[in-house]
Amino acid sequence: MAFCAGGVAGAAEPDAPSPAQAGPGDTGVEVITVTARHRAEKLQEVPIAVTALTERDLAASGNSSIRQMQRQVPSLQILGFNPRNITIQIRGLGTTGGAANSGTEPGVGIYVDGVYHARPSVVVFDTFDVANVNVLRGPQGTLFGKNTVAGAIEITSQRASYEPELLGEVSYGNYDYGQIKLAASGPLGDSGFAVRVAGMKADRNGTVYNSVYRDDWQDHHNQAVRGELAYRNGDESFTARLNADYNDQNSYSAMPRRGVLPKLRADGSVATARGYYDRARDAGYVPPPIDAFARRIDVDTPFTINMQTGGASLTLVKKLPGDHSLTSITAWRFWDWNPSIDSDGTGAAINIQTNLPTAQRQWSQELRIASPGGGAVDYTAGLYYFWQRTREVPFNTYGRDAAKYLLGAAFPSEALNNFSQTGLQLFHTKSYSAFANATWHVDERLDLTGGIRYTYEKRSGRFESVAVGGVPLTDPVFSSLSPEQLTAIASRRNGFAPTARYDAATEGGRVSGTVNALYRLAPGINLYAGYSRGFKSAGINLVTPVQLANGPAPVTFDPEIVDSFEIGLKTDLFHNAVTFNLAAFRSDDKGYQANQGVIVQTGSGPIARYFITNAGKVRTQGVEMDVRARWNGLSLTGAATYNDAKYRSYTNAQCPYLWVTAANGGICDISGRQIAGVSKFVYTIAAEYAFAPRPILGTEATLFLGGDYNHRTGFYGSLNTDPFARVPGYGLASAYAGIRSADNRWELRLWGRNLFDKQYFVNASVDQVTTYSYNGTLGDPRFYGATLRMKL
Repeated sequence: MAFCAGGVAGAAEPDAPSPAQAGPGDTGVEVITVTARHRAEKLQEVPIAVTALTERDLAASGNSSIRQMQRQVPSLQILGFNPRNITIQIRGLGTTGGAANSGTEPGVGIYVDGVYHARPSVVVFDTFDVANVNVLRGPQGTLFGKNTVAGAIEITSQRASYEPELLGEVSYGNYDYGQIKLAASGPLGDSGFAVRVAGMKADRNGTVYNSVYRDDWQDHHNQAVRGELAYRNGDESFTARLNADYNDQNSYSAMPRRGVLPKLRADGSVATARGYYDRARDAGYVPPPIDAFARRIDVDTPFTINMQTGGASLTLVKKLPGDHSLTSITAWRFWDWNPSIDSDGTGAAINIQTNLPTAQRQWSQELRIASPGGGAVDYTAGLYYFWQRTREVPFNTYGRDAAKYLLGAAFPSEALNNFSQTGLQLFHTKSYSAFANATWHVDERLDLTGGIRYTYEKRSGRFESVAVGGVPLTDPVFSSLSPEQLTAIASRRNGFAPTARYDAATEGGRVSGTVNALYRLAPGINLYAGYSRGFKSAGINLVTPVQLANGPAPVTFDPEIVDSFEIGLKTDLFHNAVTFNLAAFRSDDKGYQANQGVIVQTGSGPIARYFITNAGKVRTQGVEMDVRARWNGLSLTGAATYNDAKYRSYTNAQCPYLWVTAANGGICDISGRQIAGVSKFVYTIAAEYAFAPRPILGTEATLFLGGDYNHRTGFYGSLNTDPFARVPGYGLASAYAGIRSADNRWELRLWGRNLFDKQYFVNASVDQVTTYSYNGTLGDPRFYGATLRMKL
């Protein structure tokens, strides 16, 4: 497998017991090797903070997607009510949540087999045929394909093998959950070629009941296939890998209502004369009782997720004279998103369509040279090119109840019914970069590393918006209305579907880099310290133009720059029976790119608008710890993160709902408050015990049992830290037990997640312009089942 430098291989060394084979007689934590600098090194001797999840870790926890893996990585937080708006943060930095805006880029890079994925939705797809997943914390980019201000998640697939291999896995659980995984691999004679084909299909019924459709929503349907054709010549001086994959996911989303906003602000002023229940009454809608944990909704428009992604990559590695290696990674990918969203989330026909079908395409090329390891100086240098195009065609429509719900009972339904907004949003990116990194082994104890990268990017975009449909205001149906009422209708239509068009572009170059040192204090005890700078490029607001009090919101926004400092300790103790790692970090973020929301007042009431802006300064600082121990069949792991993540300067934020006053006009200073999406304290602990092998059912087999518990404190689901969007802290317990053959050819596992059926939210939002209520995305209830794995 060829990686971008800074990546992690995460595979066990050849002479070490593989995770699945480690038995009760084994002592010592498995040795994990990494390729952070394009050469095999022990994870414990690499001066960066990495969480390496091996195949054994993934199987033990029962994770079916990267999103679920945040249970094992305290510094990782993944939010979002749908894959289009997914938010990934590491150490509190990344991408802010909110409305869709393709004019920005993720702050956390996702890499699969060395290929950068510009759309982070990959984290919600089921993982299959995966060798390991690794989370690199802190700015990456000096040697990675793309600059990232927060970190990177790297996924490594199983490689095509030159020994015949056939694997199968089948799972079944409650909610009619079923999943099947198959993989086959082997050589094509003596030609030097090998092939691997893997596939997966997973289905689960929903956990939230929709009384309108009489169906269970928040379900899950995912199917995928992956193939690899590998080649190596006789002396393995040249290798090639051609990979291709396709993934398809469909489901119905659900965000139950958590509560209703008050009509009065904190200062006693009137926020709205018509609250949630007043509007429902005017529209003739009878809302159900508000109890999110009853897991019942009455949404009247399908809230669907329909997503496909796939692509192909070619990785070539050629050994050069002097044991240098030349690597080329060429990749093309696509992402198609075709949803249907009911943005009001009620049984009334208000916003019956809020759609943004998206077709994204990307192409990348990386070329690099790496020196052999073992010399006084190891180095890597290369070039990287990335191209992306996104085409979006929005379509948003009012329904038959919109007029009475939004404007009042006196307005006929024809005032807004079938009135729609559509248009076109185009976005292009071209990125060019050159990089170099070198490590000087000063002596047996001290290593010094420095890296530099120059990136130049061009971005361009087009936004168009037009109104379609609706009954003309000259129609006789409106003849009895007053001029004020007609003005209110026109104002609402213009606010919902303004006629607008603009083109915008931005370009520029910037230097990023890193310096760090590793000192071997004693055998098995390493200290390291480092500084790195990362940045997110300037971007374009591909959204409806926003008129602020001091003029129009800017069409473009400036780069975001992060300076990160880290010191750490990595240890192997008691003859490798225990590894203990500790890291302290601080990241200062300037020009924090925030998905700013503003409430625009119109003649017919407020309308929400969103745009990316440089909010100000952010600082995240804290301590991370992880520990692994193994002794005579008992394995223990633990990890924790304390993160004091705050807005150092954010003076123009949208006010939390209760803070709005006539004096501040809805713009507040939230400097000093906790960054959205970040829990201050997160920890996880896990244990497994494998009994001594014994004859069972005529074969030598091992019984095992284990479990884990993870907890995170509360966090805010909205950028402006609105208390109504506060997600309370929660803890989840899981357990498993099973039996596996001594030769690891089969395994039967019984598992359960959220054993105590904890009721909790994973995200939250506030609607202060349509329903005057606040909602939340529910976490999964108790989930249990069985999995049978076989290897031939």
